[in-house]
Amino acid sequence: MRSEREGAKLMATPQVACHLIVFRGRQDEDLTGVLQEVQAAGFAGVEGGTLAGGDSAAARRILGDHGFVQCSLSTNFRDIDRLDDSIAYAKAVGGSFVMVSGVGDHEHQGIRAYEAAAEVFNRAGERCKAAGLAFCYHNHSWEFQEYDGITGLERLYELTDPALVKACIDVFWVRHGGRDPVTFLEQYKDRAGYVHLKDLQYLGSEPRPAGVLTRDAAEFVELGRGEVDFPGIWRVLQPLNLPWLVYEQDRSSLPPGEAAAVSRRYLRDSLGI
Repeated sequence: MRSEREGAKLMATPQVACHLIVFRGRQDEDLTGVLQEVQAAGFAGVEGGTLAGGDSAAARRILGDHGFVQCSLSTNFRDIDRLDDSIAYAKAVGGSFVMVSGVGDHEHQGIRAYEAAAEVFNRAGERCKAAGLAFCYHNHSWEFQEYDGITGLERLYELTDPALVKACIDVFWVRHGGRDPVTFLEQYKDRAGYVHLKDLQYLGSEPRPAGVLTRDAAEFVELGRGEVDFPGIWRVLQPLNLPWLVYEQDRSSLPPGEAAAVSRRYLRDSLGI
């Protein structure tokens, strides 16, 4: 009988990328300097918007100089009309994913915005799959608002083809949305294309309210310094053999390169990733 340790060895360890949002736009002016810091922190790749002013050949060259690929291209719902450009860029920089966030005017249209977006995303997923890429939807916390007993995110998942529209599950925003990230990942693990590892520190009053938190009730912190249960998350993710995990931190009180290094060290030393 195979031991638990031997079984674990058969599970591939995902590569870990750094989302460049932590550098707060500095990559637009000093891409080489930013990538040097990401490399020093120990990451295998990056995620973000278009680099090098959208010049995919230049971006690929600069990334390659540091041994990187851009594993995923981050886009918004308003970019969906330029999907062909996104696909071309993602393929050129060695990407595996085109990620989109947002569904349009959900504040006024409610659940109808998710239903309309689902049709758009299924078509986008077909085009990405034909190009050898995976199309992923990235959640925030507002998708956990309920409409007649169902959240917007659940409705979006219901109406999209899992073979065409994968999930980029952001565990910070799952927690911010009032859900337990471990339970949520267990429920939707077969939908996951990749995961954003992001930690949350609660700042609000006690007792803690149920449901979606307000923006000022939590802050972004380095991995392992907040309340997100990353050991539990890793227990769910490890058997999935996902190709990539992404550290993301929208803001930090530390210098960005230091924040990235702290988080990468936590994943390596505490979780063995």
